[in-house]
Amino acid sequence: MATFPNPLRVRKKLKLLMRFFVGMIELWNEKDILITVKTYPEYSSKYTETVCTAGILKDSRSLVRLYPIKFRYLEGRSQFKKYQWIKAKIKKATSDNRPESYNVKDDSIILGPEIKSDSSGWQEREKWLLRPQNVFPSLESLVQNRENANVSLGIVKPKEVIDFRIQKKSENEIKDSYSKKNAIMAQMDMLQEKKDLDIIPVKFSLRFSCDSEKCNKVHNISILDWEISELYRRIKNDANWKEKIRDKVMNDICGKGRETYLILGNMALHQHIFCILGFFWPPLNRQLKLF
Repeated sequence: MATFPNPLRVRKKLKLLMRFFVGMIELWNEKDILITVKTYPEYSSKYTETVCTAGILKDSRSLVRLYPIKFRYLEGRSQFKKYQWIKAKIKKATSDNRPESYNVKDDSIILGPEIKSDSSGWQEREKWLLRPQNVFPSLESLVQNRENANVSLGIVKPKEVIDFRIQKKSENEIKDSYSKKNAIMAQMDMLQEKKDLDIIPVKFSLRFSCDSEKCNKVHNISILDWEISELYRRIKNDANWKEKIRDKVMNDICGKGRETYLILGNMALHQHIFCILGFFWPPLNRQLKLF
């Protein structure tokens, strides 16, 4: 009596074969990217350490997420700055369903020119960053676009920045972070020496409202920006470190002399949750250019 293979197993094998062949024929494309976001490094069991990096693709002028990047392990000639052009080989990430997520070849990164923070530089940055397809009128609008089209990166200009908060992480959060750090640092690596990374025991968040009729509440969103965490590392032993960080955020980045925008991205494992990956805060009285 003839036997037939299980249809479910056949479909599963076909999917695996298709994924394999797609990966084989998918080519790396060299792209020009303006880096706009770097978050504080995180330990990774697969990559040792990663930094969430985002930027603007020169050809499409759209937001893109680059992952994984072991930024502190890049050679000096490949360590890019914010608002610096890079040329790199990238391809769509197969393990991340978010449309803006791309894998990048670390050894393909070539540094290009920086866009400085002088008056003409802010105008040049704005020309690339604040494109209509990248800016949303409210966090609610960005969330709706995520539900409809899986959008995972976007820029929102708050109507009012209400408060900046510093909160100590729970004992379990800190314990888990150190457990992960110790496990990764204990792994043998014959190719490179592992670099110690400070565990940040506090978390930062911003309370703001959106400039939209659809926004009827105050948002409290976590901040993952590298510069805020790095500022904490530099001044954590000062008696008034909290006041210094708060002053930087509330009176400089979000001060009255700035037109502040929030660069937002969602979490890979919790895609309904958006965080502040970085800020764009040009002077309020700059001379605007038409795109």
